[in-house]
Order: sequence, then C-alpha cells, then structure tokens
Amino acid sequence: MQGVAYIHKQGYFHRDLKPDNLLITADSNVKIGDFGLVRQINSQPPFTEYISTRWYRAPECVLRSKTYNYPVDIFAIGCIMAELYLMSPLFPGKSELD
Repeated sequence: MQGVAYIHKQGYFHRDLKPDNLLITADSNVKIGDFGLVRQINSQPPFTEYISTRWYRAPECVLRSKTYNYPVDIFAIGCIMAELYLMSPLFPGKSELD
C-alpha cells in the first residue's frame, strides 16, 4: 500500500498491479515492478482500453471506459488482498466475458 501511495503521490498510476508484479526481497520487503503501463494521473484521456491482467481489472476497465484513473490501482490492491486471504483469485475468468 505504501508503494502504491508513493507512486500516486508522484503523479502516476500503475495500471497493471497483480501478484506477479510484486517482488519480495530476501528480507521480506515488497517492491512493485513492471512499470510498462504507467501513466501520469493528470494525463488526458482516452487511455489504452486494454490494461491490467483480467483478474485484477477494475469495473471501469472491464467496461472499456476510456476515462479511468488511479482508482484502478486501488481496485487491483483489493483483489490482491482478497486473493491472499481466500488463497484463490477473487474474480477468476478464462475470457473477457467471464
């Protein structure tokens, strides 16, 4: 949460938060990786329609909104936390429709 808060405070949002992009060091620090889809919070839409891995995608992205912003990261964090608690993905799907 602190890492995402820092990214947002710097004026960016990640758009692809998922467990695969969270790296754990030997001393149990968590680092955020894969900044390939990062955008500035104050960027002008429309943004790319395809973002994030399907299981962690916010509703506005599932519905292909072109005007989303940093709350998509907060939704992804919620999905990741639920997965840690439940020991399985919250919204598993095999296709866009799922």
